[in-house]
Amino acid sequence: MLIGFRFQNFRSFLAEQSFSFSTSSDRTHESTHLMKTGMKAVPRISKAAIVFGPNASGKTNLLIALATFRDLILHSNGYSDSQFSERHTPFRFGPSISQPTDFEIDVLLERVRYRYAISYDSQRIRFERLLVYRTGKSQRWFERRFDEAARKESWAPFSPNFNGPREMWRKATRPKALFLTTAAQLNSEQLAPLLHWVEHRLEILFPGDMSDVNHIAMRIQDETFKSRVLALLSAVDIHVDDVRFAEQDPSPADPAPRAGFLRRSGAQRSIEFLHAHDGSVPMWLDSVFEAAGTQRLIGLFGPLLQAAENGKLLLIDEFDASLHPLVARFLIHLINDPRVSSKGAQLLLTSHNTTLMDLDILRRDEIWLVQLDDKHASNLLPLVRSSPRKHELIAKNYLKGRYGAVPLIRPRT
Repeated sequence: MLIGFRFQNFRSFLAEQSFSFSTSSDRTHESTHLMKTGMKAVPRISKAAIVFGPNASGKTNLLIALATFRDLILHSNGYSDSQFSERHTPFRFGPSISQPTDFEIDVLLERVRYRYAISYDSQRIRFERLLVYRTGKSQRWFERRFDEAARKESWAPFSPNFNGPREMWRKATRPKALFLTTAAQLNSEQLAPLLHWVEHRLEILFPGDMSDVNHIAMRIQDETFKSRVLALLSAVDIHVDDVRFAEQDPSPADPAPRAGFLRRSGAQRSIEFLHAHDGSVPMWLDSVFEAAGTQRLIGLFGPLLQAAENGKLLLIDEFDASLHPLVARFLIHLINDPRVSSKGAQLLLTSHNTTLMDLDILRRDEIWLVQLDDKHASNLLPLVRSSPRKHELIAKNYLKGRYGAVPLIRPRT
């Protein structure tokens, strides 16, 4: 489970930003929206949070920050010099362009808390540290930093609780590679849980990832998964009688796959929907003939169900695009329903849909705002900083500008 994420000097964000799933003492929706951690420092964590804000305020960049951090952790050992340099995308206005970017995640895995931080620029990793909490006190398993004055890297002593051929891992770590990546790939059993969470339980979806429904085509062959998809479509009043996997060989006269299909080893794979209305001949239709909202729902159902089944953290940009507000509300209810999601799944979403700013849907500490300051830098702020009342009409007051993070409309005269 993700407790929090901190970052600084990344794309449109200049100052240090901090997002947290950690909750206040408010007991609203306690039985459905919250998960107990067993930790005194962070006793409860939210299952979902939504980030709102004007267009071009930085909402997508928040998700890109986590995606970049994820890619560095998974692939830093394989980057060329130019590929590594491309990952450094600081705030471009002013002296920050030559300053490092900082990332830190705070994760709870099997009752062990990991706080992992890095700092890097286009030339090298400048700082890296892992703190591990098995009890209330932290253990600093490793820490490295680049000494600018001496132009060399220095390492703090390894923790006696961190086992393995640590010196071998240290010597194998290149200036542009992360020690976490290097040691985990060289079979550090103690670092494997953190790397596994990053690789398999952190998923980030952008609008283009959900426009193509064919990425779940193979899963449709699983009868249990298919029945759940059909049940969800029925629950949101979309009338589909069946869904199936479809595969065809490309035509010799037209070797390029047509829209709606993916090519795999010469084949074209898609999904088709059965419509069997009363008085009409049943007909299978390819997904390209379905409404945009239906396609997006199919694109969402797969990741949502996988997140619920496997306890994943799922980040979705423009979550409710092409969705009716009631359908968007239904999907939020779904991840908060203990009968559906009981394995630690979490959602972090961006949205413009103010109907979701409803305290029947979200807790006050699950609503976040992004706005630009006078330097045109993005700032991420929790709604609770404005101290909204328990029964406040959040959406109405937001549109009135009470909490900030709304566009300033200047009508032409």
